[in-house]
Amino acid sequence: MLDSYGRLSKVPETGELEKVEDQHADNRKVIERVGGVLGLELSDGLSAWTRGVRRKDWERLLARVESGESDGCVVWHTDRLFRQPRDLETLIDLAEHGYKVYSAHGERDLANPDDRFILRIEVAHAARSSDDTSRRLKRRFETFRAQGRSTGGPRRFGFPGKDQTWTPGDGETDADRPEVSAELVERERQALRDGAKLLLSEDGSMGKVVAQWNAAGIRTAAGREWVHASASATFQRASLGGYVVHDGAIVGRLEGEPILDQRTYDRIQALFAGRKRGRVAGLGHIGTGILRCGVCGRKLTARTDKSKTYKQDGAPRAVYFCAKQRRGCGKVFIDQRAVDAELLTFTVERLSDERHAAQVTALRSQVAERLKELDAEIKEIKALQAGLSDRVGHRKMSLDEFDIANEPLATDLARLSAEQKTLEAEVPQGPTEAASEASLVADWEDGDLAEKRAMLTRAIGSDRLCALPGVRTGKRVFDRTRLKPFTSKQFAKLVADWNATQA
Repeated sequence: MLDSYGRLSKVPETGELEKVEDQHADNRKVIERVGGVLGLELSDGLSAWTRGVRRKDWERLLARVESGESDGCVVWHTDRLFRQPRDLETLIDLAEHGYKVYSAHGERDLANPDDRFILRIEVAHAARSSDDTSRRLKRRFETFRAQGRSTGGPRRFGFPGKDQTWTPGDGETDADRPEVSAELVERERQALRDGAKLLLSEDGSMGKVVAQWNAAGIRTAAGREWVHASASATFQRASLGGYVVHDGAIVGRLEGEPILDQRTYDRIQALFAGRKRGRVAGLGHIGTGILRCGVCGRKLTARTDKSKTYKQDGAPRAVYFCAKQRRGCGKVFIDQRAVDAELLTFTVERLSDERHAAQVTALRSQVAERLKELDAEIKEIKALQAGLSDRVGHRKMSLDEFDIANEPLATDLARLSAEQKTLEAEVPQGPTEAASEASLVADWEDGDLAEKRAMLTRAIGSDRLCALPGVRTGKRVFDRTRLKPFTSKQFAKLVADWNATQA
């Protein structure tokens, strides 16, 4: 059985884009020619030479090899499978099982020393080519920034560029995406000027700016309605003042007149810089920012309805809900007092459960050794970078030489740091020994709001605690099963399913 593997990329000989579907079609012909049976058609839309990026179907391909589910794979071209030496060495280690790689450009038997030698040369050449390209792009972008030119990316509000709201028709591709009209750009720029004027007025607020823009039919560059967060982020962009900023430093000026004059821009930036950060999330309620919507995955917020009260003590009723104004689905509402009582029960059950504590211990031990290795490698890289910096400071090395020597170190550091962060996020941070129920209840009742939130966070660990929609028929009674913990994978699927319905 042979798996077909494809990756969206360019034809080596012509530079034209080769679609994954066309690659799989050619791969099926090869499988038929060698008398094989098609297993799975796997593909990744990510570059094979980008270090540190996870290619899920590539990992799945390796898993099928190790489990014996497949005997080999077919790729359209060798460099579609690997452009980093470590990828090749991974497959060579599996060659003892007779694993083979076929392609439309020939066959490579990984058990054959001559073929391994040729493949190592090809992959090393491809990796060097990718590194050279990366270095050239980096220097080109630095030049572009200094000249005030765009380095790519989606269009920003108030600036020209490709229309993000455009959808291709029959026979059209993304290459046909049109530029937005000059009239739209000027309308957005005027909206920014008017919005800045309103913000700086005596009774101005971001809420009024958002309401004004939405009422006028002004949308974000992606075609969405404005919310407080997106409008605030837009007004804090240095590009409004005509500046090009990279890594927190001004590196150039944009061509043409800036959207805001210098005085207005400075006053807007001072306005944001001088503002207090606002109250901490969850200052008034235990679950805000921690509980998630069981439909779209957004964090739940809370609100109080003073027109309704609880019979027990006459206190105003409050609910946790998924806020539409924060781009949530608006489909989940759940009583805050009943939920908080259930959060206590959930926290006590989890933190007093010996099985949960044992699971935390087991998960930590599984990754402890790898985290130790990562920590050692990261420290080594930082020590090397410090040594290089010292050489530059003593004029024993030029900046160009430093860039060349530091680039692979910086790339490896980013990859290792990302892996470290992922592993740490996947391990529950709860206690490794179960506490007694009585002590947990006492800690909860004696603790302030921050301490209760900390206990709840420990109990949830790497899971997500979601609130599911309620039933709108019959007598309304709190249903504790509406609160449900999701694993990371389950939650990722929930969010993906919701996003698919919004596409």
